[in-house]
Amino acid sequence: MISNGLGNSILLTSLLVVLGAYAFVSRREGSYLNILTPALVVNVPASFLLPLAYNNLFGAEASVYAFAFVYATLALESVLFAYFYTRPRINPIRLPFHYGYDNLGKLAILALGFSALLFAPLLIEFREDILDPRRIYEQTRTGFGVTYYISSTCAYLTIILILFTKQSFVRKTLIIFVSGVVLSLHGSKGQVVSVFFLLILFETYVNRRKLKLLHASLVGVGFALLLVGLFAATMALGSPLEAVESLSQYSDYTRNAMLVIDSSLPQQFGRLTLESNVLGLVPRALVPNKPKDFGALYLDEKFYPEAMDADKGAPAFGVGLQYADFGFLSIIYLGLFAAFKGWLASGFVCRLKQTRHPADFLVVAFLADVTVFPIGIGWLLPETLLVAMFLRYVSCFGSGKIYHERIRHRGPTLPPPGSEPVGGLEGI
Repeated sequence: MISNGLGNSILLTSLLVVLGAYAFVSRREGSYLNILTPALVVNVPASFLLPLAYNNLFGAEASVYAFAFVYATLALESVLFAYFYTRPRINPIRLPFHYGYDNLGKLAILALGFSALLFAPLLIEFREDILDPRRIYEQTRTGFGVTYYISSTCAYLTIILILFTKQSFVRKTLIIFVSGVVLSLHGSKGQVVSVFFLLILFETYVNRRKLKLLHASLVGVGFALLLVGLFAATMALGSPLEAVESLSQYSDYTRNAMLVIDSSLPQQFGRLTLESNVLGLVPRALVPNKPKDFGALYLDEKFYPEAMDADKGAPAFGVGLQYADFGFLSIIYLGLFAAFKGWLASGFVCRLKQTRHPADFLVVAFLADVTVFPIGIGWLLPETLLVAMFLRYVSCFGSGKIYHERIRHRGPTLPPPGSEPVGGLEGI
């Protein structure tokens, strides 16, 4: 087993590399709030700070190889994403579609109504737990996916659409607040936090706000207070030692990945990754006999069978999923994936700056690891692109002006001057 001293050295070195990649992107973007902010806010506490505290209090049970492999992979992913994201950007692909802006407010109200309508039956069925949404979340893990997840996605679409309208600040704030309430009733803290990530990305890439390190740090402190409030509202933390143990369940990505690496689990040769991206999208209502131990859940069945049997939620395995599939070659697979993701994010950020349309913003948010589709399994890029194309299509209905795409090397954003949407929460 790895010693605390060596483990701390490896972990802190990896953390410095991750922070360095973030600083590199921030300096190139001119803002310390950028596309890497959501991942940084989530991953630094979950993969670095909480594991550091846990390992020093309770000890690390992983081998040196497993510990080093996990943190080398995390560092490599950050470096490759940052490198390919900041390379000279290719000209955005011109899509053969039309789009409008005038009816986005109506679409936002429609999406909000659809979100509430889908979730209403669950609130009625579990009405005794309406003041404890976490209980609703725990009881709707299996068999309610279609209504639960689509309701969440519609609430996110409401927020995205209303940000691009010319509505007043008060009206926008009210609709975003109602959407946040609907998301909070789903019982997931992550879904509430994602609302703030959407606002940050909008102000950064649509309203072109540039925050220096000091101001971004103040926003980070605000996020920390928000997370502490969410945890305090949903967990009984007890003594400091009990608090660390309770919070450690949110930092099990690295420990569970090491558990897989140090186990004798046979290599799966891509089966788990394939199942996560295929079977995870098949509604259980259509296939009642769909297995529960597919994809990443196969690892839960192997390592945490009691949690699977109780259906109380299964721990995550981080890079352990890819290691189970590809062994030591998974670091190459994940590195290539991070490079592709960085290149793709660069292209869609460039598109968003020119089109200023919610369809492109949706893809940017997805590539920034904002859980606009909170299924929790698979990488839903094809589905995100389909929803983005759908948004472009429906934005034409009832719109006074319809625009062709005019992607340029350098030039004014669309739509033309005088018809640009009033963006974001101006004056907040």
